[in-house]
Amino acid sequence: MAMRRTGNAVAWGIVLLLLVVPMVVLAIQAVATGWFFPQVIPDEVGVGTLGDVIADPATRAALGEGIVVSVLSTVVSMIIAIPAARALALGRIRHRGAIGLALIIPIVIPPLAIAMGLNVALLRAGVAGTTGAVVVAHQVATLPYAILVLAALLTRYDVRHEQQALSLGAGTGRVLTRVFLPLAAPAIVVAAGITFIVSWSQYLLTLLPGAGEVITPPILVLAASSGGNPAATAAIALVAAIPPAVAVLLVVRMMDTPPRWAGAPA
Repeated sequence: MAMRRTGNAVAWGIVLLLLVVPMVVLAIQAVATGWFFPQVIPDEVGVGTLGDVIADPATRAALGEGIVVSVLSTVVSMIIAIPAARALALGRIRHRGAIGLALIIPIVIPPLAIAMGLNVALLRAGVAGTTGAVVVAHQVATLPYAILVLAALLTRYDVRHEQQALSLGAGTGRVLTRVFLPLAAPAIVVAAGITFIVSWSQYLLTLLPGAGEVITPPILVLAASSGGNPAATAAIALVAAIPPAVAVLLVVRMMDTPPRWAGAPA
């Protein structure tokens, strides 16, 4: 038992190290006015660059655009993912493994190949360069995650709650809104949070379908990285990390919440 606890502590320590250290370095770089190799710590620090980045209208516009795109992408994905994940986890469907494999394919295909194909299709449709085009393009990345994550969380969902409601005279719509959605809400929130994070991080699936008109934080960070100002790049990246960090905290909190269907009816 002691060895197991030690192993868990070491594993969590490594995970935290890998997560925390890059963010600490990023934060130091964002406030460093001079930090060159082989210095361990910068000679001078200041919040001037960070303040300029926050006050920059381009940063605010990119954050706003990124939030709009990611929220819309998440909403569209969840509308499709909820019935699909329910069918995959609870329905009597054939070839479940093949369906799961098909959902994984867009994740493993190189993003450039997918983005190029989508870009051609959206250009021919005359919608490239719009927020809607980017939202559609993001579905290639977000929808598989939304369905697979939600289906995994729903595998332990107890349908007897719905059967009891039906036996008491509730209609299908009432069972959906009063039984399934409230009970599955934590799982839906977790899947939606992960979907938001996936959408937020998309670069090629934003750059090409957006045709340079839709600027989100990842595009802004990549553009800043070619400007030769590490402090400004780090500051933009730090600001851009705030929305997904909030989503991560929400997901972690929901994952610590026991499922509402834990107390299954007898």
